Amino acid sequence: MSAYRYPKSALMGDYARGGIGLAITLLPVLATPMMDTLRIIFAVVALLFAGYVFRTWARGSSVVEVDDIGIRTVGPFGRAIPWDTLESVTLSYYSTRRDRTEGWMQLDVRGGGAAISIESHIDGFEEILARCGRAADRVGVVLSDSTVQNFRAAGVPLVASPVASPAGGGTE
Repeated sequence: MSAYRYPKSALMGDYARGGIGLAITLLPVLATPMMDTLRIIFAVVALLFAGYVFRTWARGSSVVEVDDIGIRTVGPFGRAIPWDTLESVTLSYYSTRRDRTEGWMQLDVRGGGAAISIESHIDGFEEILARCGRAADRVGVVLSDSTVQNFRAAGVPLVASPVASPAGGGTE
């Protein structure tokens, strides 16, 4: 079994963004007299930032484990997906620049009534991709064309995964 964690350095930026947003929205609610409508708007936005900080904490507190049996997260919201129940694997790229030179990937794995999302900031992301790709090949999960292209862009070739046609009917 292999275990992977998000490095603290990858989470610090998220904590900083969430903390700054929380401070900017929550401090006026607590320290400034304002109309009730504005107070509610600021409080709702503060709750969103608090949720973002909580999600960052949950990612940092979790461990992703991958072995021959399946993939699982151990932590606050632990989930497990045995490979033989694998239903879908999606690899998405989210660009932060218009020219697509910066960004991150997100792997979404579903099966057995559970879903696990893993961002490319985690240590060993390529190894996790390779294991998921082999499992998808083995159980015959149909992958979208963009998922196959993203696997290739990440340097993880797929052996023989069927690919969904662009029109959504059948495989190529």
